[in-house]
Amino acid sequence: MLHNRYTVPLSRRVQIGNLQLGGGLPVMVQSMANTDTCHTDASTQQLKRIADAGGQLVRFTTQGKKEVEALGKIVNSLAPPYDQVPVAADVHFRADVACEAARVCHKVRINPGNFTERKSGPATFSNQAYEEALGKNSEQLRHLVSICREHHTALRIGVNHGSLSSRIMSRYGDTPEGMVESALEFLRICNQEDFHDVVVSLKSSNTVLMVQAVRLLVRSMIREGLYYPVHLGVTESGDGTEGRIKSVVGMAPLLMEGIGDTLRVSLTEAPENEIPVAQLITQLFPKPTSLPYDPLNDLPWDPFHHSQQETLKVQGVGGDAPVAVIAAPGAHTDPLPDLIDSEINNHPSFIPVNTGTDPEQFGHPGTPMVLVLEGKEKEMTTMKAWLINYYRAGGTLPVIFRKTYHEPGREQYLLKASGEIALLLIDRLIQGIWLDNPHFTPEYNNRLSFQVLQAARNRITATEYIACPSCGRTLFDIQSVLGEVRNRTHHLKGLKIAVMGCIVNGPGEMADADYGYVGAGRGKVNIYKGRTAVLKNVPEKTAVDRLAEVIREHDDWVNP
Repeated sequence: MLHNRYTVPLSRRVQIGNLQLGGGLPVMVQSMANTDTCHTDASTQQLKRIADAGGQLVRFTTQGKKEVEALGKIVNSLAPPYDQVPVAADVHFRADVACEAARVCHKVRINPGNFTERKSGPATFSNQAYEEALGKNSEQLRHLVSICREHHTALRIGVNHGSLSSRIMSRYGDTPEGMVESALEFLRICNQEDFHDVVVSLKSSNTVLMVQAVRLLVRSMIREGLYYPVHLGVTESGDGTEGRIKSVVGMAPLLMEGIGDTLRVSLTEAPENEIPVAQLITQLFPKPTSLPYDPLNDLPWDPFHHSQQETLKVQGVGGDAPVAVIAAPGAHTDPLPDLIDSEINNHPSFIPVNTGTDPEQFGHPGTPMVLVLEGKEKEMTTMKAWLINYYRAGGTLPVIFRKTYHEPGREQYLLKASGEIALLLIDRLIQGIWLDNPHFTPEYNNRLSFQVLQAARNRITATEYIACPSCGRTLFDIQSVLGEVRNRTHHLKGLKIAVMGCIVNGPGEMADADYGYVGAGRGKVNIYKGRTAVLKNVPEKTAVDRLAEVIREHDDWVNP
């Protein structure tokens, strides 16, 4: 049984302009502008709208020297109170641009995968070639660090799943280990240079991969004495309810276990819309100072890799069955619940348990049964601690997690329920979910259950959309295009379809997608199958039709 409390370690505290981050301070919320940075008036107005909504830092895409010049004008034009908002430059592919940006803004974000290297390259590297490429990175990064130190500019080391360099891929593959090593190489250099105003992020549109990679990063940083503040974010989460659920599913499990110092909710909406969602997430999931278990060590499962708890199959729950959804009777539409609550209440095979029940008594049961773990008002980490003890005792009976919520507001309810249950779903610790909220219909509760399962990659019952929030590199109205793509493809259950603003990050950050619509230039679109562009420079006015044709050609289309 778990008895000792685990003290949550604190990251370093860093300075970003007038703002301090990390080291036990409240989680900071931020956003990224989607204006063309060179349009300085529009960009400045958007910064003000983000700040008025509560955003504490604003990032701008900075592709080249003209964007650096524009960014400097934006920073210098800010009057109180907006001059207190740190401005960050987002730089890809150009180490020289990152160095110039560090002279004019408060923070520079670089991606190790394209700082001096590229994703395309040889599949194998000799030890000498590997070290030579790392040495080039080191030389350029040390130069950037010297400029950051001189101008008191912070640095974010931002790794994206799907955009690792060919060198890292050759040794680690597209894995959590590869993402972590890509970040650690740069963090070690910063530490050697005694430069510590550093933030680090590992992002993915795959919530499970993201959580597991961030956990591995934090454990590695702690072991190496490099625990820098962590920026949390699920890339390309989309819009509306789907984007909100996907974002909280990726971030809440980490926050509940004490990980994360700043976050961004990347919605395919106006940037200022991200801030209230981010603020609500930080309010609903405050970081603890201690936990009833160590989330990174000595668990009866691997917290860094996708795994599945093996259980018996009882009454259609557990075993090889998908995670079950239980709902109250109602006018349900597809997907239908697997069980109606009246079928479970008072059924002898469904045994209610709570955190006061000794989990070890179910380690070797003589009678097949389904355990219904009652959430009540206990903290979710207490629920997870109970499951740790249960699986440590050898438990093989399926477990349904049941909780009744009472939040009357839709957004607060969906964020709280999605984030809480994600703590158990990310590690696949439960075999069923049973949500209820008397303020909402059984149909809504059932639909929410399936949406959470999909966001946590436990059960796919709908088309999944991977859509970037857009930025200054986007040359089309991504919100309207996403809506058009959704209208045409929403019936293609199980497919993952990406809508990405540009080819700078799009092909890498949509690494999980089956198909993709990616901006290639003004009025032009590339259509992807997986990571391969099968059609290039398609006119925007016909691009959605061509996307549908490509899906048909690959036998993934079904008629509505």
